[in-house]
Amino acid sequence: TTLPADAVVVGIGARPATGWLAGSGVEISAEDGSVLADEQLRTSVPDVYAVGDCASFPSTRYGSRLLIHHWDNALQGPRTVAENIARGGTEGLVYDPVPYFWSEQFGRFVQYAGHHGDADEMVWRGDPSGAAWSVLWLRGEEGPREGPAGGDEGGRGAGRLVALLAVGRPRDLAQGRKLIERGVALDRERAANAAVPLKAAAR
Repeated sequence: TTLPADAVVVGIGARPATGWLAGSGVEISAEDGSVLADEQLRTSVPDVYAVGDCASFPSTRYGSRLLIHHWDNALQGPRTVAENIARGGTEGLVYDPVPYFWSEQFGRFVQYAGHHGDADEMVWRGDPSGAAWSVLWLRGEEGPREGPAGGDEGGRGAGRLVALLAVGRPRDLAQGRKLIERGVALDRERAANAAVPLKAAAR
């Protein structure tokens, strides 16, 4: 399809403006330009912390380093840093949030929680051509489902919820975010049924 336009805006992502830190001793990622913070958001320079769009941190939950460009990360990170500074020399808090994003597109509220890069399967909840639906990303399996008499019913059993996209289904997002935080596995069949509350699909 060809559409005439006087101007086109293309969103291609962002890169942290950290060049001014050159020579400071603060370690910068050669891959994405982020400040390399540790699990407590400390930089490579003692008593210097980094939060927000410029800082990446290791996530035990997802087994990778995350760089999150959204206000929720910029809101939660400083709370962890303030707590760790106040603790002084005692063991600090680990920063490993469930990433959260939201937007409003064409009159629809779009929310996303988690990180689905290493998910094994995508599960739909609801009709994507409708006004409200969700997508789940699951990882791993817990074996086949059991039949009514306790026998093997076949199928793919359960998978741990790692991410969720909700369009016009804020309850799915609220319940899903808590399930992700707790590392809960979902029954795939129940999770795919949009009439079943997401929390009721927990195994």
